[in-house]
Amino acid sequence: MNVEFALLISLALISLKSVALASDICESHEICISKKRCDETDDSGKEVLVKRILDKSCGRGLVCCDKEQVESFDAHEAEIEYRNQQRENPWGSSESHLEAAAAAKEKPVVAKETDEGYKSCGVRRECVPRHLCTTGVVNEDGRYIIKPRINDDSNFGCRSVEECCPVADQIEEGQNPMQRNVKDFRSEGCGYSNPNGLYYQLDGYNNGESVFAEFPWMVVLLDMEGKYICGGALIHPQLVLTSAHNVANHSEDTMVVRAGEWDLNSQAELLPHQMRPISEIHRHEDFSSQTVYNDIALVVLEQPFHLAPHIQPICLSQAETPRLEEELRNAHCVATGWGHKTFTSLTMEHLLKRIELPVVEHGSCQRLLRRTILGRRYKLHASFLCAGGEKGKDTCNYDGGSPLFCTLPGQRDRYQLVGIVSWGIQCGEKDVPGVYTNVPYLRNWIDRKVVKSGFPLSALG
Repeated sequence: MNVEFALLISLALISLKSVALASDICESHEICISKKRCDETDDSGKEVLVKRILDKSCGRGLVCCDKEQVESFDAHEAEIEYRNQQRENPWGSSESHLEAAAAAKEKPVVAKETDEGYKSCGVRRECVPRHLCTTGVVNEDGRYIIKPRINDDSNFGCRSVEECCPVADQIEEGQNPMQRNVKDFRSEGCGYSNPNGLYYQLDGYNNGESVFAEFPWMVVLLDMEGKYICGGALIHPQLVLTSAHNVANHSEDTMVVRAGEWDLNSQAELLPHQMRPISEIHRHEDFSSQTVYNDIALVVLEQPFHLAPHIQPICLSQAETPRLEEELRNAHCVATGWGHKTFTSLTMEHLLKRIELPVVEHGSCQRLLRRTILGRRYKLHASFLCAGGEKGKDTCNYDGGSPLFCTLPGQRDRYQLVGIVSWGIQCGEKDVPGVYTNVPYLRNWIDRKVVKSGFPLSALG
């Protein structure tokens, strides 16, 4: 290393160390400097990713700032200054002087049917669940044909899983021969999807919707008034993984978990959903609300869900290794959620979306993100995993907490959980991948919390 350049870096480090001694308030990895200086050196994207909260003060006009980011910034600036000097005076030397300057839209309400009885849709006709009407349109394979857009004119204003049924053609719950008795259902194991769905077939299936029970590990977290909070993934009949940032302002007694959900605007699916209260929430101890690092939470339910064809856990990926990273890049990966379809959408989707996305290598993702508003010095933390980057294909607002999952090696319709929707720069922009919580990187943390909650690791896939 050139002597002058090395001297510049040394001066920067000495300056930082002298400032660090000024305060005992900061953590070991932090130094006490001006807020302006801290903001100037930031390479975590926290000003862009989330609204910045008040920093920890260590003196008047001063904040505790990450030491590594400041050292990295000063070394970078020293290198630029040295190169500029070399261009201006390549044959001589000049003195350098470094200074250590002292200087979430409101949650939408998801409509749920709460009225007793059925809505009228004509003379002696009512909107009833399709399986409770003998005149419902059924496909040759025995599945009901539905249109994914709600309030379709051909269905007289009834919802997607309902039929405008003559009163005389209505039957009682359980009398339709299509209804499967799920009491004796036995799961084959974790991660098995229902690739063709159950009971329903979408008319014009080309708009990104999943079919009923296609991904039976998908759950939704609701507040006590039934308002949508976020998505999640069932990894055990009594355990759910979601994002820490979505449940940061909630406690065990302010949320419930619903499994077997598909159409958020209806409770009339052929197989009923199940609801469970929460006994524990474990948020990652190093989760940062500013940078969204370690964006993961384990939710423990008071009672396990009863497994059924539409309610089953997903397998967990193993801990991160080069081999796993290669397998994921060659796998078929899907993200699901009820969030907005595009960045400019005004409403959530009512049918569960499915978005096929490729996993993007960590270094490649960082290079792509540095071309965005995050800037050329942005460092992609190891707790993040990237997927997507294709125009118009992305998770979006209110998809937070929902799963990203990839096929297991050598299998087609069996999946492992690899990511949790965390953040992104707008939605569906070309060469701008979405960013997910890196489940393989955090697998050891998950295992520790599962054991702490009294569950054997053998119960996880």
